[in-house]
Amino acid sequence: MAALRNLAINTLRDAGHSDIAAGLRHTSYEPFTRPLDLLRIA
Repeated sequence: MAALRNLAINTLRDAGHSDIAAGLRHTSYEPFTRPLDLLRIA
């Protein structure tokens, strides 16, 4: 679980979010598209 948490935090930092809580809120506004864009999957 810690590895997944660190992956999420590092991915948000790589995407330019300095505030992790704000980055999570921004990503969760559109839960079916933004996480995939953040991971460059879709």
